[in-house]
Amino acid sequence: MFKIKRYTFSPPPAVFFSVIITFILAALLKSKLLDVFSFPLKAASGFVSDFSALITYKFIQNENNNLKSQLSELARDDVLLDELRQENERLKKLLALKQGSLFLTVAAEVIAGLPDNWSRGVMIDKGLSAGIKVGNAVIAQSGLVGRVVEVSDQSAKIMLLDDPDSSVSAFLQRTREDGLISGNIAGGLEMRYLDKDSGVAIGDVILTSGLTRNYPPSLVIGRVSGINDDPQGLGKRCLVEPFVNLKSIEEVLVITGSN
Repeated sequence: MFKIKRYTFSPPPAVFFSVIITFILAALLKSKLLDVFSFPLKAASGFVSDFSALITYKFIQNENNNLKSQLSELARDDVLLDELRQENERLKKLLALKQGSLFLTVAAEVIAGLPDNWSRGVMIDKGLSAGIKVGNAVIAQSGLVGRVVEVSDQSAKIMLLDDPDSSVSAFLQRTREDGLISGNIAGGLEMRYLDKDSGVAIGDVILTSGLTRNYPPSLVIGRVSGINDDPQGLGKRCLVEPFVNLKSIEEVLVITGSN
């Protein structure tokens, strides 16, 4: 019987060492390659991250600006609506006054103030074409405003009650005492020529007496806010708080005649 001899192959040491060195070099090269490519990869990743953050910031900024704009528009609309409500309320009261008035009246809007150190007046948007004439008394929903002193076709100038050149006969509703309402340089109202023994009191209501031309009787003027002796000792002089805020008139009625 024949026997086959088995041979075992043993690689030479040089081959073995070559394989080991190859693996070592491969590992080193892999590390170096990773180091070489890691920087541009990190740079690219950072760029993408920064670009994404910039886009997000711009989006949020635009959204914020849009929201601010919408809030601003809503606030403006609220202001306009409130102004319209107030104007509507004033006009309704003025219409009620016109309908209940014993006089023929023309409704007008104040279009300009006439600031002056010595006089007080406003301009309205109605004039001769609406039947307004010089001397016509002017009222508002709360009471007497003044009288027309100049007029053109489409506008008129009103001298207010607190003008130093303004004067109108009046009486105290409670005591029926007569006096004269006039403006002063300080921009206030006074009632003059009351007797020394006048029974006037703080809070007394003052009405027109009808003795001054173009001023109908019983138009409400204001109330007594202070009482002093006349500097010349001729009687008493009262400070008067007008019922109409003469510094913020917006709509008026001009009395052009009687019904």
